[in-house]
Amino acid sequence: MKDINLLSLNDQKNEREFMAIGKLMVIVFAAILLVSLIGYGTLDLIQWKYTAEEVAIEQRIRIASPIVLVKKDLQVKQEKVKQLSGIIDTMDANTTLNTRITDGIAGVMPDNIFLLNYAVDKSGKLNLLGKSKDMDSIAYFVAKLKGTGLFSDVYLSNISSNTSDSSNSGSSGYNFSALLKLK
Repeated sequence: MKDINLLSLNDQKNEREFMAIGKLMVIVFAAILLVSLIGYGTLDLIQWKYTAEEVAIEQRIRIASPIVLVKKDLQVKQEKVKQLSGIIDTMDANTTLNTRITDGIAGVMPDNIFLLNYAVDKSGKLNLLGKSKDMDSIAYFVAKLKGTGLFSDVYLSNISSNTSDSSNSGSSGYNFSALLKLK
């Protein structure tokens, strides 16, 4: 008689199942390894591209840095020009008195009125300081200034008596201040 060994069939079956599971695990491990290598390769390629772009950008920055410095220098110089032109405009407004205005004032000024000083401010007001021998001449001068049409307002702001005691003659006069608003 022959002995039938039933254990060996079960062992062979278990061995085949174990081999199938082993092959399946090797395939899964190989797939995971392949996906990991592809992912790592993709990330490494992206990192390489970013590094190359950073190098290119740094080169562009080095090339453009003189341009940026020139641009900043131009901005500083433009600010200085703007400041200086403002100063020039202010000086021009303060120092220039239109000849039409001076001719208008001189045309109505009586012979016994003497202007000592004048000043123009930024708001367009002209301040006249003068002397006269009598108050009538001052009144006549102010009235004529109003009639010239050069000023929107003429205001006599101050009149003061000026008495000088000299041994030869006792002359008296008046100091006045007039404020004229330019049109």
